Amino acid sequence: MSEKLVAIVLGGTSPHIELIRQLKDRGYYVVLADYLPNPPAKIHADIHEQVSTLDPDAVLSLAQKYCAKLVISACVDQANITACYVAEKLGLTHPYSYELANNITNKGYMKKLMIANDIPTTKYYFMEKGEELESFDLKFPVMVKPADACAASGVKKANNYAELSEFLSQAKKVSRTGRTVVEEFFSGVEVSVYAFIKNGEANILMISERISTIEGEQQVLKCYATITPPNVSDVALHKIQEVSTKIANVFELDNTPLHIQFIIDGDNISVIEFAPRVGGGISYENIKNSTGFDIISATIDSYLQKPVDVKFKRSDRYFSVSLAYGIPSVFDHMTGVEELIKEGIIDSVHYHKTRGTAISADRASAGRIAAILISGVSRQEVLEKIKVSFNRIDAYDPNGNQILRKDLYLKY
Repeated sequence: MSEKLVAIVLGGTSPHIELIRQLKDRGYYVVLADYLPNPPAKIHADIHEQVSTLDPDAVLSLAQKYCAKLVISACVDQANITACYVAEKLGLTHPYSYELANNITNKGYMKKLMIANDIPTTKYYFMEKGEELESFDLKFPVMVKPADACAASGVKKANNYAELSEFLSQAKKVSRTGRTVVEEFFSGVEVSVYAFIKNGEANILMISERISTIEGEQQVLKCYATITPPNVSDVALHKIQEVSTKIANVFELDNTPLHIQFIIDGDNISVIEFAPRVGGGISYENIKNSTGFDIISATIDSYLQKPVDVKFKRSDRYFSVSLAYGIPSVFDHMTGVEELIKEGIIDSVHYHKTRGTAISADRASAGRIAAILISGVSRQEVLEKIKVSFNRIDAYDPNGNQILRKDLYLKY
């Protein structure tokens, strides 16, 4: 270890397996920081330290202990804040300032600047810790969100005042700072835009349609599939390009990935939120397969403040990521996947859960077992492959009970 540079990777999520692999290829000794005892990326790191990525001072101590030369997170908003905090304390390279990283994960700050700069987004209210919603003139349904939580944690759709009150209370508990956002619901096709910012210009690498559902008494928002490319108008695509570049300029982002979520209704677009990072799940693999661009490698260069050569070519194939959800239980193993890969029906599978990990239904990420990548020459072929896959794969708990949600997949 003494002869190698040390990199601290924040978060043992599945996409960070590829991040760890590439850091090792660059000669780094990789220390994984994750509070879980057995996260998916653990076995790929040189060493695992059970440290919370949300505790910046604990990560700072860890970086000092190992004399780290790089502290990095590719796919986790809150961990990006910690990475930039530690980098500034130790004088290490990082893609943007700690202040910007901290501000940009605050959905209230984000919405305020978007509206001030004519970036299309929905009407909203932002509440600081301890602040109550004193007036209300938004149209139901509304989305209730913690201002600074990861992914879809605590995000609920309220259809009336009773649900609004209940979900606001829950969002305050999920938020690290007790801050919340309530915004009008904008119906349409939801898409994820994956870009890399170079010289102030958004290079749109890939756009994926997100397929979601809202389930249960707690109205949990679950994205269970994506498909690329989406079926949207050329006018909407042009607006997405303009708005993505505008976001980069308004928020002073450069030489960094940018992940933006939009809602599209015909030719009209509305920004839900964005983050200067790689998208979650296996979007990095989808991007590489469909464009040839390695966004994980580009992220490492971004953290090292090395200029990225943004060259890519879009494929004419269709790509889908299907998220396999489980019922509340304990995950043990899946069957049928390897056979489907050999038959060319499934391209690859990436596990979100390791053996012995609990599965719950209280938030989307807690229910995901695996991400399954499928491609084809047409949307129809992809949909047929997805149907075959979910008919043949199974997931089991330690007692041999089938726990895979067979009902939740992208259909015709």
